[in-house]
Amino acid sequence: MTTTLLPASILPGLLEVSLRNQLDVQALFEQVGIDADIVGRSDRFISLEQLDALLYAAFTESDDPLFGLHVGADNHYGNLDLLGNLMATANSLEQGIGMLFRYKDLVVPYLDFSLDLYGKSVQLSVISKDPTLRFTATRTHNEVVVATMLSIGRSLLGADMPLTGACFLHAEPCAEQLESYGAFFQCPMSFSAGQNAIRFSAELLGVPLPRAYPKYNERLRKSADQVLAGLSRAGGITGQVVKHLERLLGEHTVTMEAVADALAMTPRTLQRRLQEEGARFAKLRDQVRHQHACKALRQHRCDMQSLATELGFSDTANFYHAFKRWQGCAPGQYRKAYQSAFQQESGNPPVHGSHV
Repeated sequence: MTTTLLPASILPGLLEVSLRNQLDVQALFEQVGIDADIVGRSDRFISLEQLDALLYAAFTESDDPLFGLHVGADNHYGNLDLLGNLMATANSLEQGIGMLFRYKDLVVPYLDFSLDLYGKSVQLSVISKDPTLRFTATRTHNEVVVATMLSIGRSLLGADMPLTGACFLHAEPCAEQLESYGAFFQCPMSFSAGQNAIRFSAELLGVPLPRAYPKYNERLRKSADQVLAGLSRAGGITGQVVKHLERLLGEHTVTMEAVADALAMTPRTLQRRLQEEGARFAKLRDQVRHQHACKALRQHRCDMQSLATELGFSDTANFYHAFKRWQGCAPGQYRKAYQSAFQQESGNPPVHGSHV
């Protein structure tokens, strides 16, 4: 796990989730090393490991079998702090989603979003970038993210947001719980899908947002850029290495020597700096490869041989073995699971994929 950081301004929302679940918040904060004095501050940070510990405890210790659905259903753009205000003051829903894509690292740096066109509908999908996070593998997390996308959409529009479909990574719940899903989402649902997603009419993308405020949005973007810059600086050498790995990806072999040279230091110094932050170069390189492979496999067209070469593997067999170790399934299985989510409903693959 890298030293990805998040601003402590997200902690009030986490506190609300923990309190709702009747957890001993003070004890939990002490356990994961969070100082209560930093709660709500955008100039102080928590690590992804701390977030994982907090949310895994909240998600697994709840007595409410629909905890994630209830938390997501209660969400509002205001719960997303700066990111939510950026989305709400955009001109249209499409631009609001663009703000999410551009500034998601303020709140959810561990997630990737995509917007795909399916005929007259669009699908907003989300997938975890980091397979080492425990909380993102829970059913509760799936419920939270899918319900939150709909709740945020409704709050942005200031009106209902009719869905044409919703899908979830987890298996179908029991009949009684499924009734609660149906009451909230009010659309066809798919379970054991390749991603968490919602689908809605493409016409909604052009709907003007009632709180659109271009000048204020511009000021908010400057503030958000400053916070992101602070996160990058606070991320230390690990974050810099990840960025260079992402930039160098596609070269046949990405070596420690190449990254060290890009950072103007010797390989030995780089190795020592990474060890000081509890990171290893080989693990970071595999993480970047894994994330890139998942993103490529989710696209409409993906040539396995070209992808293997791009990731620095000598042949597809080595890539297959590595991907199965990373993801727990073969690349083809992952691709099939992702693409099958709404195939039966629409009868067509996505026309295009983008990151707005």
